[in-house]
Amino acid sequence: MTLALTHTWAEVIIDELTRLGVQHICIAPGSRSTPLTLAAVKQSQHPRRGVTLHSHFDERGLGYLALGLAKAHACPVAVVVTSGTAVANLLPAVAESRLTGEPLVILSADRPFELVDCGANQAIEQPRLFSSHVTQTLSLPAPETAMPLSALLSKIDHLMAQQAQHGGSVHINCPFREPFYGERDRASEQSLRAGLGQWLTDDKPYVSMMPTRTQWQMPASWQHLASQSSKVVLIAGALPANVGAQVARLANVLDAVVLADPQSGVKSTAPGHDLWLNAPSTRALLDEAEWVIQLGGRLVSKRLGQWLANIEVPYWLITDREQALDPAHRSSEYIRFMPQQWEEGLDALSDAFTQLQRPVSGWAQAVTTAAQIQRQHVYAKVEDSLSEHRLFQSMTKWLPSECDVFLGNSLTIRLADIWSELSDYRVYANRGASGIDGLLASAAGVQRVNQHPMLVVLGDTSALYDLNSLALWRHAPAPAVILILNNDGGGIFDMLPVEPSLRDAYYRMPHGLGFEPAATMFGLSYHQPKNVVSFSETLQGALQSPGAEVIEVNTPAGEAGSVLNRLLAEVAHG
Repeated sequence: MTLALTHTWAEVIIDELTRLGVQHICIAPGSRSTPLTLAAVKQSQHPRRGVTLHSHFDERGLGYLALGLAKAHACPVAVVVTSGTAVANLLPAVAESRLTGEPLVILSADRPFELVDCGANQAIEQPRLFSSHVTQTLSLPAPETAMPLSALLSKIDHLMAQQAQHGGSVHINCPFREPFYGERDRASEQSLRAGLGQWLTDDKPYVSMMPTRTQWQMPASWQHLASQSSKVVLIAGALPANVGAQVARLANVLDAVVLADPQSGVKSTAPGHDLWLNAPSTRALLDEAEWVIQLGGRLVSKRLGQWLANIEVPYWLITDREQALDPAHRSSEYIRFMPQQWEEGLDALSDAFTQLQRPVSGWAQAVTTAAQIQRQHVYAKVEDSLSEHRLFQSMTKWLPSECDVFLGNSLTIRLADIWSELSDYRVYANRGASGIDGLLASAAGVQRVNQHPMLVVLGDTSALYDLNSLALWRHAPAPAVILILNNDGGGIFDMLPVEPSLRDAYYRMPHGLGFEPAATMFGLSYHQPKNVVSFSETLQGALQSPGAEVIEVNTPAGEAGSVLNRLLAEVAHG
């Protein structure tokens, strides 16, 4: 009976999750998780609610693969791991999802109560492992006949309702007693399910939870601000896909200066703000702003964040997240849309503002013109040689129209923010905790959902940190380029005012490694172009060829940071 009961519980858990939107399940190897793994395999063959299975030998990479799947799919993604440190390896991805909202469902197999904290093998305290990084935890008992399956289903449904409302990860800890293998008693399994009634024949969750739909409210100050303010700044942070048209309409109605983050999918009217905000005259012009509206959070630009922290004008923050997204702790009007309300809400704002008589000043055009002059001036200062700055300046000329872009953290996304106008492409990044771990795995998850050609750009230290995840690219579903910018260490640290004698030893940490052996080990084509022409030809060819290819660009250590510091100084001093 124990074998039948264990597998019945696991199958009911997986079955219910598919009724609640799970379509992808990521699996790491393990014996204790056998009931969940076999249940997932069975569910993958379901005629109506089949799931796509993904596997990886590295739990940290598996967690980030799931994060990428959820990022692109916008539906919960389940992750199955065995007990012990296998669970702990999911913490980085779970922490990221807490900040950016991707819905992960962590299914951790566990030893039963009597085998925890007694010297038994591969047993740790798992139920509270993720602490505040998960939206909610469900600590199940080991399967027992005294607990009806209806209670198990009800608990899962309430847990997933919390995730639907708040986003982020949930953790279901599943202790299982052996045995896991052997001949199963199908009659006993049917008997265990007998009390579930209609659930056995339909596709609905056991408990149908009606979603809470909060009607957002227009701040009381809107009419006064919209009718009196002629100088408006609209800042676009990380936003859902496909709201670019609504943002553009709102900006047009308000005659606003648009400062767009690379993650936004929105076209900036004054691109390169992380550079030109260093120019006193242009910044002084922007300081005349009378109203700032920020859409979404997680802004890349440090100088934009500093500007926001210092202005003293009415400030609206519009987001779909419950958490605070204002590091400067400004006095603000905080408007929360539900995730499905973005288009409706932005259109409602535009409709309301259109009805008002608004002053016209020409200020937005003046800011745009001043910013363009500054940017064109420094643009010409970048040499034509194969450098990180030149690549980001020219990147969009080489990308096909249907191409997704995944940007690594540290210097990579900052240079993209300065030079690359990416509003015509869907841009992804892990900008919650902004770590350098799991970038290759997250990008692989995104591509598995979208099935588009993809450019992944990251630094050498980030690539080394996630090297195992090159295994996830061996069977890429569409053309992909993994572009590794190798400046021999953490180039972002060249920006710090650190004693040069300490910088390499304790910050940059040069390694002297190249990536051709790694690409060969994982069966990926490898290229190392030496000039801009060769790079453009290689990139364009790879994005039209099946599978994933690695392109490594080697640049002198310290060059990118040195050039950026020089350009910022030139802008600051005219």
